[in-house]
Amino acid sequence: MKTDHAFSSLGNERFMDRRDFMRLDKSGSGLVRRRGERRPVASGRILDISANGLNLLCEATLTASLGPGTPVEIVARLDESSEPFFLLGHVIWRRQQPPEQCQIGIELPPRADTAGTPVNDNRDWRALFLA
Repeated sequence: MKTDHAFSSLGNERFMDRRDFMRLDKSGSGLVRRRGERRPVASGRILDISANGLNLLCEATLTASLGPGTPVEIVARLDESSEPFFLLGHVIWRRQQPPEQCQIGIELPPRADTAGTPVNDNRDWRALFLA
């Protein structure tokens, strides 16, 4: 389990991980689509998770339409779990990774059950961190 803020360099830039919650080194797979659309726009490997989000490594060409602020729906399946999580969130960052891959950070709001919002598992996702 990681609790410190992580720094990683990308070219001449330095990025600081500013999460408010601990990260868990859990892996799995994720399928992403823009909210309200039927067709997935990306799929990839979950690198780590937190109570409020996840870090996904995808093929760069698939994530071109997923810029910061894009509302998304995610079907996430952790390697240790047979049941998928249906999550709602938005992209908060996107970073190119060689060769031809991209990492995207997705933030999951704690309450995603307002009127007109699709059924989701955001609360169950957060419960992973309370056990």
